[in-house]
Amino acid sequence: MPDAPTTRLGLYKSLSDGSEDVDYSQDIGQNLDKLDAAAGFQIVTSSTRPSSPYPGKPIAESDTSYRTYFSNGTAPASASWVEIPNSSGTFGSTLKLASGAQLTIGADVNLFRNAANVLRTNDGLIVDGALTASGNLAVSGNLTVTGIGQTQYIAKTADETITSSTTFQDDDHLVLPVVASAVYTFALDLYTIDVADFIGDFKITFTCPTGATFDMHGAGPHSTDFTGGTNANGEWIGRLGATSASTNLVFGCGSALTAVRIYGRLVMSSTAGNFRLQWAQNASDASGVTVKAGSIMTMTRVA
Repeated sequence: MPDAPTTRLGLYKSLSDGSEDVDYSQDIGQNLDKLDAAAGFQIVTSSTRPSSPYPGKPIAESDTSYRTYFSNGTAPASASWVEIPNSSGTFGSTLKLASGAQLTIGADVNLFRNAANVLRTNDGLIVDGALTASGNLAVSGNLTVTGIGQTQYIAKTADETITSSTTFQDDDHLVLPVVASAVYTFALDLYTIDVADFIGDFKITFTCPTGATFDMHGAGPHSTDFTGGTNANGEWIGRLGATSASTNLVFGCGSALTAVRIYGRLVMSSTAGNFRLQWAQNASDASGVTVKAGSIMTMTRVA
């Protein structure tokens, strides 16, 4: 009766008391074959995994791009296989990290557990597809949006004056870039003053890229009722489908600082470019009309 075979590979062992003759085929040849088969990962398929693996037995599946596993020695054998991630096969199991561990990519990018149910990175994150937040979304830094939902803001940084001219000219500051085939809403708060009298008043329009149209409406002092410089009947007027300076809004402007509020929508065609405020005196007057620093324009992309 031979001694018990080895526990992992089942190698044959003759009697240890020396009473059994050595048989090459049984004692050496078969054992060498078993050692050769057990060296490194055994190549199998997903349907031909070993039925009686020893604990720690490694295999690689040729039909799953060489997913790799080892057996943890539990029964049944089919449930004992633990997947080992590798760069050839697609990892098909759940990858678990300890709560204090992190996933490091390269030398500087990490992903880790910040708190219960909170995933965090200390680095920048770019999402090229859709990002959906079903709960609260908190942003402690700046939020930059380039598609639908983008809001742009620009303010005049210096006073600008036009004298003796009813010809529209570009505002020095209030201009924002717009992209093709988009739709924007816009709003302006313009602060104006005509120091000497109430003759010139004030008119506004916009320029936009070829093929685009804009609708606008606004509220401000009435151009014919503005007397005394400090009070007037208000006026709310609107224009639809404008494409050029031929469509404008006119408001009164006097010696006291007055404000105009303009709203509208810009519908872009296939050409990108700039959306810019233009303005001038409504009646030529040497005293001049000034649009003050601090006037602002905002635009939000809605489609």
